[in-house]
Amino acid sequence: MNQFSNTSQQRKATCHLDLQIILDVAISISPIDFGIAEGHRPTDLQLKYFKEGKSKIDGINKKGKHNYKPSLAADIYLFINGKASWDKESLSYVMGIIHAVAEILYEQGKITHKIRWGGNWDMDGEILIDQSFDDRPHIELIKPI
Repeated sequence: MNQFSNTSQQRKATCHLDLQIILDVAISISPIDFGIAEGHRPTDLQLKYFKEGKSKIDGINKKGKHNYKPSLAADIYLFINGKASWDKESLSYVMGIIHAVAEILYEQGKITHKIRWGGNWDMDGEILIDQSFDDRPHIELIKPI
């Protein structure tokens, strides 16, 4: 059974409780180990990512979900063969697990938000085919539909 490192635990602690619950359950069942790359993100770092094209939001004119305290978003990385990885296919697989966990927890009333994933922003099930921004390591809380 996988579990988060101390660093990932600290990053997870900056996130909304719903995200913490989702991530804790997902790590316990995922066959692929993963960690938390980022939870809360300060405005200056958000602006840097915007200028580098890594984000569509600058954090000044519009706050990103990472900019809230607690954070309404988290980014993950995979841990494969002893190394950090952002392998796109494996990220898609793990995010499928995270999404399924979130749906089950929501239906059970254990969390109050659903999630959206950066590989399927419009939530139509088509991964990246019909969108222009690939952010597969990213999940964020959304209001229930």
